Amino acid sequence: MNSQVVLLTGASGFIGSRVLEALRRRNHAVRCLVRKHLPSSSATEMIVGDITDPVACNEAVRGVTAVIHAAGEKSQGSRYEAVNTEGTRNLLEAARLNGVSRFIHLSSVGVIGADPFRRRVYDEKSPCHPSNPYERSKWRAEKYVLKSAAEGMSVAVLRPANVFGDRDPAQGLLTLAQTVRKERFIFIGSRTSLCNFVFVDDVAEAASFLVDHAPDATAEPIYHLDDTCTIGEFVDALSNELEIDTPAFQIPVPLVHILRSGLKTARLIPAVSNRTLFARIVSLNNQASFKSSRLADEIGFQYPVGWRRGVSRLIRWYRDQGDL
Repeated sequence: MNSQVVLLTGASGFIGSRVLEALRRRNHAVRCLVRKHLPSSSATEMIVGDITDPVACNEAVRGVTAVIHAAGEKSQGSRYEAVNTEGTRNLLEAARLNGVSRFIHLSSVGVIGADPFRRRVYDEKSPCHPSNPYERSKWRAEKYVLKSAAEGMSVAVLRPANVFGDRDPAQGLLTLAQTVRKERFIFIGSRTSLCNFVFVDDVAEAASFLVDHAPDATAEPIYHLDDTCTIGEFVDALSNELEIDTPAFQIPVPLVHILRSGLKTARLIPAVSNRTLFARIVSLNNQASFKSSRLADEIGFQYPVGWRRGVSRLIRWYRDQGDL
């Protein structure tokens, strides 16, 4: 058993549950701060509590050497600030008081507020202009983490792009996979539009890797996790796994330019831009991507799965579930 004890928050979530598995594979003793008990093992200790409670945070952090903070609120807007921002602040203060040596925070590339219609690669130094309450709450949480770094704590902020994978309770890509399988998919935009996806186990392995491999203390502690490909490549991979012909129809280029102009205007209208269908059409026209080489360049971390193998595992899971 590894001598380090790692506190994990968010262990019941899509990403957090995979971080827990990754930590177990690395033979770390794990303590989870959870709101209700989870199935456990000899390598896992459960403390029932909430990150919005400073007392619970202090109890959970006592005696650990590292914290991986994967808990967060994405559904209830009224709780964004209390959970995402102040919950992070509570954990950081508990970590400071208890002499924790490392704090790894799961954030989101959404804090940048990237323009999806601008062909640009955003790196970790790109200015942040979060565009909605969720992104703003995560950005404020990052500020607390960076403040702790300035005060001497060893921290790392991981900013995943759109995380996908098997066992996703939201089944975020099921509609796309079903549309492709039924041969109804149309490229509402160009095949060269960009997908900002990263497989869930690649995110989990990055977080657990950082427990044992600290970045240089002088380096910027923010790291993007994006495994960019084109929408054409992604849909072709889905088609290959589904054993059907790849979709070929796409709207003419002049219409693409007209469509994108309309989408840019519609983004300013909340009643339109907040709709799921609108978000999907925007994603089919996305031009933004995120530079994600720093973990590899600085400490040698490589994605163990990658988006292509991730697609294969996703489709296999959907089939096992009877969804395809």
